[in-house]
Formats: sequence, structure tokens, C-alpha cells
Amino acid sequence: MEKRFFVAFDLGATSGRTILGTLSGGKLTTEEITRFPNAMIEIDGRLHWDIYALYRHLIEGLSAVARKGITP
Repeated sequence: MEKRFFVAFDLGATSGRTILGTLSGGKLTTEEITRFPNAMIEIDGRLHWDIYALYRHLIEGLSAVARKGITP
């Protein structure tokens, strides 16, 4: 039975996570691989997502999937 793998990122207001999906036998299962904070930063009096921190967390999530020996 062939397995297919998918990676998704869930970015919420205060946290994010890396999710690994596995499709096998017509059934999709999900596993949380990493969870990370999504802190806002203030620039010129306005709040913004810290895109550099988010990028770093996304790379860390992909690295964690790769350490499991999975190539989506």
C-alpha cells in the first residue's frame, strides 16, 4: 500500500504548528510535528507578524519532518 505525505503549517494569532499528513489506504492521518509562538512585533506604532521568526520556525518544522526520514 502506497503512502503519501504532506506538510502543512497552521499559523494562528498567537502560535503556529507544523502538521504532517499521511494518506494511506484512502485514510488521512495527521501528526503535530512542531509548535511555535507567533509573536507580534511593533513597527512605527503598528503590530505586524514577525515574518523572519515565522520563516525560521517553518524551516525548523521542515527540518523536523526530514529528521523523521520523510520526504513529502
